[in-house]
Amino acid sequence: MGCDGGTIPRRDELVRTKQKPEQKDKNSERLYRWRHCAVSQAPLKSPIVACEMGRIYNKEELLTRMLDRASEAGIAHIKGLKDFKELNLTPNPGFVKKGADLGDAYTDNQTSEYICPVTSVEMNGKYKFFFVWSCGCVLSERALKEVKSEVCHKCGRAYAEEDVIPLNPSEEEQDEVKAAMLSRRAAAKAAKKAKKEGKRSAESDESEASKSANGKGKKVAKLSEGNGSCGEGTSKSTLRVNGVASAVLRDKDFEKIRSADFSVASDPKASEVFKSLFDTHKTAQKKSSAHWVTCNPQYF
Repeated sequence: MGCDGGTIPRRDELVRTKQKPEQKDKNSERLYRWRHCAVSQAPLKSPIVACEMGRIYNKEELLTRMLDRASEAGIAHIKGLKDFKELNLTPNPGFVKKGADLGDAYTDNQTSEYICPVTSVEMNGKYKFFFVWSCGCVLSERALKEVKSEVCHKCGRAYAEEDVIPLNPSEEEQDEVKAAMLSRRAAAKAAKKAKKEGKRSAESDESEASKSANGKGKKVAKLSEGNGSCGEGTSKSTLRVNGVASAVLRDKDFEKIRSADFSVASDPKASEVFKSLFDTHKTAQKKSSAHWVTCNPQYF
């Protein structure tokens, strides 16, 4: 039956202590983050993309969720294609893809499919890795610190310091990475607005210049039409006629015609036939019908 004095109980059988919470394996958690998609938890496969928060995704999975308009907290900051960048990764030549772990051989879980192109450090989460937002190249922190340069070590493209984003940042770095993302987006928005305003002002200046040029062209065309568009002969004849007209206006006989008391009927030099053309002639007076002249031809 037992417990009749033949057994000796141990302390853990008599005193119940508070059990410690189960702790996660940090290495396993770290490897999982660097080998699986941040939104679908599926194994990473090419093409691989990263957002401005440093999270890694499968491009196909991310595009599918964007098309389905999935409202998930992990991708709330991704609104379009410009909010993520495809990563330019360097394959690890020593990586061998293995099947299921049967436990009959040693398995190195620290090997990674990708490495740093400068230092050959494996991208397994043990070392910090960054990617350049302008080109998408992935480099280790050691490469960026030891080989300082203003251009990318892999593709040679120039980049700014604020374009370097950490991959899979820790919880302490989340706020700093988010602030950098917001400032980067604000700067891009301001640059786009300034570009639009510059383009609009250039178009307005061009339209004003074209309008002024068209106005000058029309004025020149009118002047050319009025001042001799038919050739030198026309301009010379016009000057000759103008000279004759000015001479007539300066003639003394024309001064008599312009006077107020002038009458064709009293002019001794005019013939009767000429005088009969005007309504001041005696034949035009006291007629039953109106004279053919409907207005006074004497301009004074």
